[in-house]
Amino acid sequence: MEELDLQERSGFFTKLREKFIKDEPVEDIYDERPVSAKPVYTVHNANRYSITVRRQIFTFQDAVAAADGLKRGEQQILNLCAAEPTLREKIKDFMSGVNYAEEGTWEELGENIYLLAPPSASVEVAPASPRMTAQRN
Repeated sequence: MEELDLQERSGFFTKLREKFIKDEPVEDIYDERPVSAKPVYTVHNANRYSITVRRQIFTFQDAVAAADGLKRGEQQILNLCAAEPTLREKIKDFMSGVNYAEEGTWEELGENIYLLAPPSASVEVAPASPRMTAQRN
């Protein structure tokens, strides 16, 4: 009986790879370090993420400090409960403009409490639970 020689059929991706990538012989490269040398490790600094909580904003200068922090890429949590109503509206308008210019995220966390995040931050807002919606009504 004759022996059949089976050949592997190349697939689409193999053919595509062969068109764009040419297999060249690999030269052996020897490391000049002695065998007993310890491996070299590099340490990369992790990016730290900064969140600034502004518990009480009483003056417009506090809002300017929050705006500067947002421009530096720091997430801001603003509590405007202690501010006077006219100042509160002025601060909200100012911070809305800064947030718009920075293309950040604005979320209301509670009554007169706001989260402002820079565009580099990912903010996920979970849907309100039935209990939370019942308290608001």
